This record gives sequence, C-alpha cells and structure tokens, in this order.
Amino acid sequence: MDLSATSAQNVVSSTASKTTEEIHNILQLDADVGRIVSESFDSVGDMTDMTINDISITELLSTCIDACRRGCEVIRNVRHKLVQSSNVVGSDSKFFCCGAVKYKISNDPRSALTEADEASQKVITECLNNCWAKEIRSGLIKIVGEEDEGDDDFVDSVPLYDMMAHFDKYNTPSIDQEPVQRDLLSPSDSTQILHSSNEKNELIIFIDPMDGTREFVENRIENVQCLIGITLNGKPIAGAVGMPMIHEDKIEIAYGIDLPADSEQATLTPLSKLSGVKYFNTLNPLVKQLSVTDTGMGDYIDGEDDVKKLVVLSGDSKKPALTMSMKCLESDVLGTFVDSAPPIRKIVAGGCGNKMLFVQRRFEALSERIRHQEGTDLSSIIGSISLAPPGSSSWDTAGPTALLLAADPNAVVTDLIGRPLVYDGEHLSNDCGVVVSA
Repeated sequence: MDLSATSAQNVVSSTASKTTEEIHNILQLDADVGRIVSESFDSVGDMTDMTINDISITELLSTCIDACRRGCEVIRNVRHKLVQSSNVVGSDSKFFCCGAVKYKISNDPRSALTEADEASQKVITECLNNCWAKEIRSGLIKIVGEEDEGDDDFVDSVPLYDMMAHFDKYNTPSIDQEPVQRDLLSPSDSTQILHSSNEKNELIIFIDPMDGTREFVENRIENVQCLIGITLNGKPIAGAVGMPMIHEDKIEIAYGIDLPADSEQATLTPLSKLSGVKYFNTLNPLVKQLSVTDTGMGDYIDGEDDVKKLVVLSGDSKKPALTMSMKCLESDVLGTFVDSAPPIRKIVAGGCGNKMLFVQRRFEALSERIRHQEGTDLSSIIGSISLAPPGSSSWDTAGPTALLLAADPNAVVTDLIGRPLVYDGEHLSNDCGVVVSA
C-alpha cells in the first residue's frame, strides 16, 4: 500500500505519540515505585551505626498488626473467589473442595498449601520490608516465613514495580495508597525502645501467613489464623494473631508484648506487658452460610461446673508422641492427685495458634470471673493445657507464645520434654512437640 508523505507522517506521528504516552506511563509508574522505595530507605545514612536500641517495639508490633490485617484480607479474598467458583461442593458438606490445593507431604491434609498461603505471605513481607528496609538491610531485623521456600505455584513472582498490582489482585489496601500504620498502639506506649546490652542481638519476625490451611480446605474457617511473632535473642517478645473469618464484616487481631524486666540476655524498658485486640472493617465479603460454624471448641467457660475442669486441647494426630503425652498427663500427672484431680474437658481442634489462643482466652475469662469473687485469688484457677506432637514450627508458636505470656506471666510453653522452644531462625521445626499451659 502506497503512503503519501502526509499520511506517512501522520502514521509516524501517531505511533510516536502512542509510544510517548506509554513511556510516560512507565516513567510515572517507575516514579511512584521509586517514591515508595526512597521512603523505605530515607535517612538510611551509615547503617553500620544502627543498633537494636534504635527500634521501637511498639512501632514494630504496630506494623506487624497492620501487615497481619492485610494478610487476613488476602485469605478472605481467596476464599470468597473459591466460594463463587465451582470449587465448592455442597453447602452442607463439611469439606470445602478447593481445586488449587497441593500437599507438601503426599496425601497428608495437614500439609496442604493453597494460593492464600503464598499470596498472604507476599503481602505481609512487602509491608514489613517497606517499613523496616534499613533495619533489614543492616541485619538488625530478620524475616522468616513459612512459605519462604515456596515455588510460587499459585502466585506469580511479582517484580517490585508490579507489587501494587498484587495488592489490588486480592482487594487488599496497597502500601502506596494506604501506608502501613506505625501508631496503632497508644501514644504513651509508642516510644518504648528495645534496650539490650548484648554485643550481638538477633531480632526475628516469624510469619505464618495462614495457620490452619487444612481447616481452610475443610471449611472449618473459624480455626484459620494469620500469625506474626517477634523474638529477641531466642525469646518471643511480641506477636499478632489475626482471625480473618470469625466475623462477617470485620477482621480481629489479638496482640501482645511480653518484655522481661531483667534477663541475662537483655535489659528492656519498664513496659513489660501489653495485651489487647483490634478490629478492622474488611473489604472482602464472607459467605457465612457455607461455613461450618461449630468449631468443636465450645465456650472458654462452658457452664458453672466448667471452672473446676482442666481443659485439654489437642489435634486429631495419631502420632505416638501425642498418645504418650496424653497418657502421661492423665496417669502420671493427674493420677498423683488421687481424689483431688480435676475433671477433664477434652477438645480436639485444628490450628496450633488457634489452640494456644484458646488457652490464653480461657485464662483471661477465668481471671475476670475470679476477680469478681471476693477473697479468691488467681492461684485457684484451673486453666487449660494444649498438647501437640512434633510437626509445628517456629512461626506457629512465636506469636501466640508472646500473647499468652503477656496475659499470664506464669504460663509455660515448652517442648514435650520440658525444654524451651528454639527460635534461632535456622532450626525451625519443633522436633519434640509443644506443651502449653496457663
């Protein structure tokens, strides 16, 4: 086809104009991303001069709470999309038949992995990287997530310039439009700074983007949680536990700080305990009628006689370690009380964080009840115990442990042999199980 000089010029001009527009859009996008990145690294200066004493634990926890909230939005979004698709079989079915499920261990429902796990972790880590870039780069803060070794089967690798699209994909507030909040805790607490006399300090954030993946797959959604725990020199000191699907229109985040006043490893600020709950309006709907609303856990205090009972929580694992631990509890421990042993209420439930949170909230409910009874002290509480065989990891227990200790300083979290759990960021598996009591 022949083109006149004028028409050829018009074609070239039109093409050039379109190309210029595309280049402008790309440059604008790069500028937006550059602004976010520059804000993250603003005032980095000489990072070698930074110490643990420059970090506010309440600001750090605030950002974890907000990141946890956004991770919960991802979980709700993925479930809503699955509910709207043909992946749900039968509204009365116990099982939520989700096609996009793989298993880390073949045919083991406890090892299920879904899009929600990987997408939630991407959102959480991006929030924290955006807030604490210089501390992470300097090695003051380390992030360890359950899906760090994931192969992104469900979630495409997202380049930095397209990360905001990842937030949009899951209808989650993006950090460029809604910056991560550093001031969610009260102003009087926001200046609390970590102080450590150690020459080498290790501050680790452990992330379980969706604790209770099996429960998610099997539609026991009230047991699903999003866990973030902060440890200092191997000890859990703060955490956020997100409950994405226990309310129709809100996300609930329980949080806690447990800073020991004196420690061989660190000397911390006077603020030793901080515990609370925050609620956030959610952007993603929840179809409750397709949910199995009975979690099987019952109330924290189930009737008048329940205050005299010892609640024992466990999963449905058939591992010998759990069977032996239960037998030891009933025979070797409670058996020594002869006629004075408390009756037991057994609860079988899923989710490590879910069971640990139950232990905490039952203690709080019993404490509140006893405070209203004149002449009764908290030492009379018969609380609860959670037993778990080998299989959980640091990200399952770090956050819930901090919350529990913030509520009950006498609570105990160990392995089944009675040794402290390890939080070094390298040895991640709780090889000898977990026992929790309060």
